[in-house]
Amino acid sequence: MAVMTSMQSSSDRLTNHSIDERLRQLRHNLPLHGGDIETAAARYGIPLSNWIDLSTGMNPQSYPIPDIPVQAFQNLPYWRPDFLQAVENYYGYGIFVPVVGSQQAIQALPNMLINESHGDVLLPAVGYQEHAKQWRNSGASLAYYSSVSVSDMCQDIDASLASNAAQHLVVISPNNPTAIEIDNEILCAWAEKLAAGSYLIVDEAFIDVGHQSLLTIGILPSNIIILRSFGKFFGLAGIRLGFVFANQAIVKKLKTIFGTWQINGPAQAISTIAMNDVHWQKLTRQQILINATVMKNLLNPLAKHFNFKGVMSASLFFSYAMSIDLALTLNDVLAKLGLLTRVVIIDDNNALLRFGSISSDNDSAVQRIQDAVKKLCSIDTVAALLDYQVDAN
Repeated sequence: MAVMTSMQSSSDRLTNHSIDERLRQLRHNLPLHGGDIETAAARYGIPLSNWIDLSTGMNPQSYPIPDIPVQAFQNLPYWRPDFLQAVENYYGYGIFVPVVGSQQAIQALPNMLINESHGDVLLPAVGYQEHAKQWRNSGASLAYYSSVSVSDMCQDIDASLASNAAQHLVVISPNNPTAIEIDNEILCAWAEKLAAGSYLIVDEAFIDVGHQSLLTIGILPSNIIILRSFGKFFGLAGIRLGFVFANQAIVKKLKTIFGTWQINGPAQAISTIAMNDVHWQKLTRQQILINATVMKNLLNPLAKHFNFKGVMSASLFFSYAMSIDLALTLNDVLAKLGLLTRVVIIDDNNALLRFGSISSDNDSAVQRIQDAVKKLCSIDTVAALLDYQVDAN
């Protein structure tokens, strides 16, 4: 049954005005990023231990923390040779700079790359919001391309580069949250179209499972910069680690900007072991796909009941297209049940509701999601969703 999004409330306690006001509040309270369990716990009065975080695309089965040598805490964290070698082995490319999460690079690159002749940047209309935020803060002139379908995306970018080659281009592949992935041949073709001094920045934060990185093509074109995230695949976002792969000049400039002792000793020690653990990586890639299948099956009844417009998947997350009102209200009811999801607004009428994954052998989490889906599938209107009260029993 498709959900009714009209203001014909199934509850006598909600008027049209109160529905509008409640939706405004929900939209206003949307967090800037996923994973903010602390804020959700305070807002909904649910203890931290009672939440299942589905608002990020992190691997729910993180790499097991090994014993960390005491020297990793005692010594100044110069880059250890075994750490640098592990990075090159895992990513298959040797020209890089480690960063405190790819977020650090996202913040630094706009100010470093922008100049009078290259002050324009082309960005995904829907994608990780920090890219646009940081380019805007740098004073760049921002333009956007469609990032909901591959054909529209390619058409928009081709047209924009044809009219202005002297601009930087940011591509998220696979895109977060729309899961769109662009072939390496197309990415390289766009890089060739850019004027001298312009760069193609490719954010590959979610590429570790089931996708082919640009780092596999051999020597990178000199005007391509690739961002990689360690925390998502390894499930260790808290150690704050990422990498920038680029030409020697870009890497040298970033090293100068970031300074000495960027990556703390424990992070280097843990990631070195994890990046060298090929056996764990192989098993984990298989398990992530199993987890994704289980999660999709758990959500199928919800997608059918509310007639979601489409699903977008990148192994570690699912994004479902729907109206803004429906996304906001489902996100709210799920939060009342201790399940944190993520709303991404597309335009004035449409949004995505993004779900991360769970471990398929986490019976408690599977049961809680099943129960939540069953409850939601007994509701048919936005008004009734807004009026939903959690049973204290």
